[in-house]
Amino acid sequence: MRRFGSRAVLGGQVLLVTLALFASRPAIGQTGNDSSASGAASSVGVKISEADDYTQWKQALNAERGTDPASFRIADGFQIELLHSAAEAEGSWVSMAIDPRGRIIVAKEERGLLRITLPQQSGDKSLVETIDDTLLECRGLLFAHDSLYANANNSKGLYRLRDTDGDDQFDESTLLYRSAGGAGHGRNDLALGPDGMIYSIHGDSVDLPTEFFDATSPLSEHRQGQLTREGHVLRFDRDGQKAEVFATGLRNPFGIDFNADGELFTYDADAEFDMGSPWYRPTRIVHVVRGGDFGWRGVTGNWPPYYPDHPDNALPAMDIGKGSPTAVKFGTRSNFPSRYRRALFALDWAYGRIVAVHLKPSGAGYSGAGYTGTAETFLQGRPLNVTDLDFGPDGAMYFVTGGRKTKSGLYRVRFVGGASQDDRAEATAEADQAGDAAARQARQLRRRLESLCEGDDAERALAEAWPELDHADPWIRYAARNAVEHQPLDAWRERALDETHPRRAVAALLALVRSPEADDLVAAASRVAELNLFELDEDRLEMATYVVERALAGEAGLQPSTNTALAERFGRLFPHAEARLNRRLSSVLIGLKSPDAIERTLQLLATTDDQTDQMHYLFVLRECREMNAEQRARYAATLGRMRQYQGGEGMPKFQRQLQNDWLATLTGDERARWQTMLAAEEPATLPPIEPRPEVRKWQAADLVGALDDVSQGRDLRRGQQMFAAALCVRCHRVGFTGAAIGPDLTFVARRFGRRDLLESILDPSKVVAEQYRTVRIVTVDGRVLSGQVLPASDYRSPKLRIAANAEDPADITELDKQQIETYETSLLSPMPQGLLNSLTRDEILDLLAFLESGGLAGVQK
Repeated sequence: MRRFGSRAVLGGQVLLVTLALFASRPAIGQTGNDSSASGAASSVGVKISEADDYTQWKQALNAERGTDPASFRIADGFQIELLHSAAEAEGSWVSMAIDPRGRIIVAKEERGLLRITLPQQSGDKSLVETIDDTLLECRGLLFAHDSLYANANNSKGLYRLRDTDGDDQFDESTLLYRSAGGAGHGRNDLALGPDGMIYSIHGDSVDLPTEFFDATSPLSEHRQGQLTREGHVLRFDRDGQKAEVFATGLRNPFGIDFNADGELFTYDADAEFDMGSPWYRPTRIVHVVRGGDFGWRGVTGNWPPYYPDHPDNALPAMDIGKGSPTAVKFGTRSNFPSRYRRALFALDWAYGRIVAVHLKPSGAGYSGAGYTGTAETFLQGRPLNVTDLDFGPDGAMYFVTGGRKTKSGLYRVRFVGGASQDDRAEATAEADQAGDAAARQARQLRRRLESLCEGDDAERALAEAWPELDHADPWIRYAARNAVEHQPLDAWRERALDETHPRRAVAALLALVRSPEADDLVAAASRVAELNLFELDEDRLEMATYVVERALAGEAGLQPSTNTALAERFGRLFPHAEARLNRRLSSVLIGLKSPDAIERTLQLLATTDDQTDQMHYLFVLRECREMNAEQRARYAATLGRMRQYQGGEGMPKFQRQLQNDWLATLTGDERARWQTMLAAEEPATLPPIEPRPEVRKWQAADLVGALDDVSQGRDLRRGQQMFAAALCVRCHRVGFTGAAIGPDLTFVARRFGRRDLLESILDPSKVVAEQYRTVRIVTVDGRVLSGQVLPASDYRSPKLRIAANAEDPADITELDKQQIETYETSLLSPMPQGLLNSLTRDEILDLLAFLESGGLAGVQK
């Protein structure tokens, strides 16, 4: 593998530092033979690009053997080998574990367990035995307490297998726990905790048990008799007699493991249906704390949508982005360099990769507000349908591929780098340990607060937990609030309402609004109306908005005086410098019917380029009947843009729902007119434009002195004609005019000054947003394609759409992502220079005036 500049070349393929592409055919590093390879790839980050193939795993459906590791990309100093390819009778594998004698146990996707004994001599074959033929789809396997524990998903239970007579065969199978519910997001991995307990992680298809002690808040929905769909962690003693709900609010976490500090982690899945929306939550690494509720509820597709991220959740963790999580494992038992022994290895089945996550302790946690760390693509292949991994007694990593009836293989990853590399890694790791002592103390305090959820001494629990409600560490604050919520409500309700310390008061009120009592919601919101919100930091301010959101959603309703006071106090803070707070404040102020909320939210809608922010503001404004004609035109301009939004399967539905909700607020004739305009399709081809002679090769200096004239009596109709004459209409949309290949310019004047706008037209490559850059692609059969990648309506599409001609938006090439050999981006804009050279000075000023009008000057009339 060669490197130059900021790019890495693998077998002829160019890798940008932000991409995770790789060549499927060229060998990497030392190819050796067809069963092993080593590489020298540096980290290229974990971002998935438009060209990464979500469907790469399908290439393993009809494969004759496991993927040749010579085609894999792997971190510097490591070597990978294919040890065994599954025979047809050995099925497809979904999990694995290593027994005390170093043998590999794999679970078949349909039924049964296999034991693989690797050969002692090179060239010999592996010995494969069936050790169980009854359990269905064991997604989790764990050797502990002289037993093999199996989370049998389609058998819907946790089983313990034992060899009672010493003949090396499991002759006893005991069901320890049967779980109700479905099997899609089902019974997944197992881990042995430092307390000797068995930890079992489930997806949101599995029903939460109601008969166990629940370490999560007793005020949450499932403790109030409501059936919720949420992934969760259970823990059992070795015999399955003592059981506890340890954490909830996950979606479909597959893997689970403890780090060297005894802290639990998982890699949770996203809801692909919601992709591109403000309620979408990416795949993410989660630090699973006792009592943590991470907010997910399985209501995907409902309308109005459910936002899973809110301030009463356990803290958010490190976002990985797109992916399909399977197993996780810390490198603690490996003989890898220290950097990797401390890393969490997370498997991504869909994109065929193993991600190494490097976490550093920060306060009582490792993520959220105190997160520090990095992630890298440790290993990637195509196909590489990774399902599980473990570390053997030799210190090597072993992993298996399979799932969805794809071909399975068993692989081994060894570190073969020199001692100098290991020494440098050790030195880096020692420097990383500097804050560990303080972090240990913080974790001890957090665990002590978590333990207060048990017991019946409410007075002692409140005395310990209450002062920590305003602790500087968010993990400790969360544990303290959870401990408070576990105490009888009557023991702390009045204390919450009477608390005078602003930061502590907000945390206590947040606990109070999680109660089922409507009167508590009203009382909490009324107390927020009395607080000086300027004394709150951003986290506490977000809590305060959420307290009011909960109250507004309640049935009791607020007093008019409370409503007015809240609108006045929150209105002083809106808009805010923080985008996340603007989302909260816009929702609250529109709910409170604050007089300026609509206009200020529309201004935010016009000034943001972020799709998810735009969609949120469209959502909160959709039922505002108070909008005037001009405001409705501005709203509709962005609503019409949603057809170009990139997202998951749900995006077209979200667009229809938003549009229908908004149209329902309009009267008959106006509704029909807007419905027609919003339904208008972009023409497949644009009419030809008559060529114009060159007037002058315009420079910015020629026009800067005349920019003030743009505001004085310009001809907007002629400006619209120049929008076409200068070919802008071919790629840009203004109001309801033009194509949507390049940036939408409807509200460009709210984001850029007049001079910046002029310079961007004269020099298109001066600043080019990443999504609008030109790409150069070479296919496996040698074709070369160049152009701009167009967003797909669904990012999982196996096709890549490329606009090859900036002057003809209909000239689009579709390419199968599996055919991509190399992918390179350019810093140059696909927009040609000199587009204004055929315009006169006055025509240019009219064009600028038209752009500043947003193309909406007459639409609302």
